[in-house]
Amino acid sequence: MHFYDVTLRDGNHALRHQLSETFVRSYCSLADDAGVWAVEVGHGNGLGASSFLVGKSSQSDEVLLQAARESLSNTKLAVHAIPGFATVKRDLAPAVSLGVEVFRIATHVTEATLAQKHVEYLTEQEATVHGVLMMSHMTDVRGLIKSATQFKKYGATAIIIMDSAGNFLPRDVAERTRALREELGIDVGFHAHNNFGMAVANAMEAASAGASLIDGASMGLGAGSGNAQLECVVAASNRHVHSHASLDQVLAMSQLVEGAYPEQLPRTSASSVESGEAGVFSGYAPQVASIANEFGLSSQELWRELGRRKLVAGQESMIREIALDLMNL
Repeated sequence: MHFYDVTLRDGNHALRHQLSETFVRSYCSLADDAGVWAVEVGHGNGLGASSFLVGKSSQSDEVLLQAARESLSNTKLAVHAIPGFATVKRDLAPAVSLGVEVFRIATHVTEATLAQKHVEYLTEQEATVHGVLMMSHMTDVRGLIKSATQFKKYGATAIIIMDSAGNFLPRDVAERTRALREELGIDVGFHAHNNFGMAVANAMEAASAGASLIDGASMGLGAGSGNAQLECVVAASNRHVHSHASLDQVLAMSQLVEGAYPEQLPRTSASSVESGEAGVFSGYAPQVASIANEFGLSSQELWRELGRRKLVAGQESMIREIALDLMNL
């Protein structure tokens, strides 16, 4: 089993995409000796996503990736890329040149066909390519297998189940992980969010069901209520199997995050539970709180309506429109 560290990418959501080059260097220097398999770096929404719609990055992709590349020798450098935000020529090709080794190409769980061009290009470059199925609670097991099969056909060597809304319970994770392993016969990974306080339990259930890539973030730093706490996942895993990760070094990484960003550390709140129950992307929490307050709506009412309309990541601009509709109703 490998640990995949998303602190410097998903954690950038919690930092409003203001992650600094200096912090990337400090964190990667620690991570390089920790035994994590890969460190994912970049804007919260991945390569090419910096914009006024989803958040402007304080540093360019190139600056952050270069800082990480110069600080990593043992640990792989990875990125997250969503077709539509990331293009082959503008974003993927430069990342290959910068020495990125692992590319996670992510689509909404039912839209894997959008990834074909990106995955095939990276396969031709002999990069390691994983297919990421975001908002994976929004289809059944059969639909999950269908999308994962498309990713495998394009050349992806692993499929990552992303619980973007923190909607899953352990039994949901186990069922999906086993189904993908049995049907596709390739590596499966799991990416948890902590809306119900189940992120670590779900990550451990995925590992028990055969997942070989487990995502985590130091101190859980991530969108909304955060990710599975990397240090907790490593500690729990070490009780059952010998891993390559050094708990002492992983704890040093979490202490670095805690010391640098004490006010941004995620927590499970009423809003995160509402988000998870509605099945809406965790990263919308700041916008939902702000717009609900502006219009005098309850956040629960707004989350429920976003869920009814099946809002997915990247549709931030619709939150205000939906709030206006609720006011008119």
